[in-house]
Amino acid sequence: MALFFQFSSNHTSGKLSPLRNFVLLFPLILLISCASILFPRVDKSGASSMRVADPGLSNEEYAQRLFADGWPADILNTAANADYLDDDEKNIILAHNLVRYDPARYARMYVTEYLSYFQGNRFHYPEMQTILLTKEGPDPARELYFELLGVNPLELLYPSKGLSGAAKSHVQYLCEHGIRGHRGQGGLSVRIERFGTWDKIIAENIAYGSFSAHDAVLYLLIDDHVFDRSHRKIILNPGLHLAGVAKDKHPLYPTGYSYVINYAFYFNKHDKITQP
Repeated sequence: MALFFQFSSNHTSGKLSPLRNFVLLFPLILLISCASILFPRVDKSGASSMRVADPGLSNEEYAQRLFADGWPADILNTAANADYLDDDEKNIILAHNLVRYDPARYARMYVTEYLSYFQGNRFHYPEMQTILLTKEGPDPARELYFELLGVNPLELLYPSKGLSGAAKSHVQYLCEHGIRGHRGQGGLSVRIERFGTWDKIIAENIAYGSFSAHDAVLYLLIDDHVFDRSHRKIILNPGLHLAGVAKDKHPLYPTGYSYVINYAFYFNKHDKITQP
């Protein structure tokens, strides 16, 4: 947006007084200050070695890139030894732990980078021909940026085999039927209770057709066209301590994998899975 100001005076000779100069320039200074707050600039000096759509990274490769960005990836990679998860599924939990460990740093390093790829409502993935047509454009990403600057660090998420089993059951159901949503097989609580018992709170997020785990979690945080930002609220919920993940290929979203992520405050896995 361009702003044009024209100052005129009946006095064609002589200079404006310093006080009048300040009075005339104050609105411009205020607008420039507000613009810097409302429209954060990408700090290229802190550029990440992690791109939002880097596909196919192993868990070790993802952790190494995060080390290069200055993250304590050995601490954050809580699912590294979960042999029931593949690398992408492990990376989903690691990506959650980035934003929970240091929300403000995540905002400055990754959300500002994401903002730089917008052209109107179109999101242009770097070095890729794919263009994401968003509903709200960059506004939710800007909103996320400022929200994360004010969020206190949260406890890390740890992997759960039982929750991962419930997530696998649902992602397979969605992909086999070519549908979306949280319904099916009796609903969230019924699905999870087939695999174990939970306490206080459970939740579920679903990401469709993501290029990478990093991309999937970032897009859930931005929550384009989800006006209560419910996916973001789940990821930043301090009452959640465990997560289970499963991925599959959804026929409606061939660009990448779709992920179901189940969360709980507490979960105790059954010795034997009950049948639906």
